[in-house]
This record gives sequence, C-alpha cells and structure tokens, in this order.
Amino acid sequence: MAPPPAVPEADHQDDDDGIPEGTGVDLRVAVRRLKARNTAPGPDGLPGKAWVLASEALGPRLEGLLSACLERGQFPLRWKTGKLVLIRKPGRPADSPSAYRPVVLLDEVGKLFERVIANRLAEHLAGTGPDLAEHQFGFRKRRSTVDAIMRVRALTTGDAVARGGGCFGGVSRHRQRLQLHALELL
Repeated sequence: MAPPPAVPEADHQDDDDGIPEGTGVDLRVAVRRLKARNTAPGPDGLPGKAWVLASEALGPRLEGLLSACLERGQFPLRWKTGKLVLIRKPGRPADSPSAYRPVVLLDEVGKLFERVIANRLAEHLAGTGPDLAEHQFGFRKRRSTVDAIMRVRALTTGDAVARGGGCFGGVSRHRQRLQLHALELL
C-alpha cells in the first residue's frame, strides 16, 4: 500500500488557504475511534482491529497516502465501494422484503479518511469559520441527536406553551396536545 507519488511543487500553492499536510494527530484520533467499535470488515476483508494493530508500523505510510489524497482532492473509488449485507429483523416473515435491514460495509481505510476530513472541517468551521449556527447539531463536537430532542422538548414544554402562546403560534390547543404527545414518544 504505497502512497501515490507526491504532487509536483509547481502545481501546489503554498499559501494560507493550502491544505495542511496530514498529521499523526489526525490519524491517531481516527484510529482511536476504530478501537471503540467492533464492526464487520468491508470488501477488503480488513477489520478495524487490524488497522488499530498495524497503525504503529503503517502510520507514516498511511499518513502519506491520506495527505496525497487531500492534496489532490481525491477520494479513491475503491474506498467508496461497499458490500451490501441484509440483516434479518426479528419477528418478521423471511419472505417479506420489510423483514430485512440493508447495511453497506465499507473499507475501514476509507472510514479513517472520512474521519480525518470531518475533523478538519469541524476544526475549520469552529476556528476560522464561518462557524455553524447555534441550532446546528449535526457534525458538531459535543452535540448529539439527544441534545436536539431536548431543545425541542424545552421549547414545547416551557413557560410560553404553559401560557397558551409560544412556538406554536396560532395552532389549536388540540393540535398542541398532539404535538406534545408525539415529542413524549421520542
């Protein structure tokens, strides 16, 4: 797994907007996330645990490969190719299409690259911006779906709703109760 040849210096702009080289920190953070997961391997057959074990020896080469991909703006097609697996849902008849949940297994090295890119995007948006809106929960550090649900619940069960006004505007009391009930089911 040799990294592709380096991009010639003449084609590379070395200004503040240039893409920073891959760092060991980027790779270590991405590999650490692999440690926490026990997932099935993708088409290459290499589970995440193998990448964790090999990261010491392969780290510099993998870092060079990821840096070259960033410099060229390329995400290798092979890393986008997945293996479709159907997982049967319990209690459903085997001959029913709704009895199966499709899962696409991807190569772990592609997931590593995605994590490096996602971390860099989050750092850029938080650091040099433009930062994301306060109400943005996806792709934000220390924010989750649970946080978003809690914010909606706070808006719909707060003082404004208790007084009969607030975020529902001209919605009828019956509709307000239905919406609150739906939120409680979350």
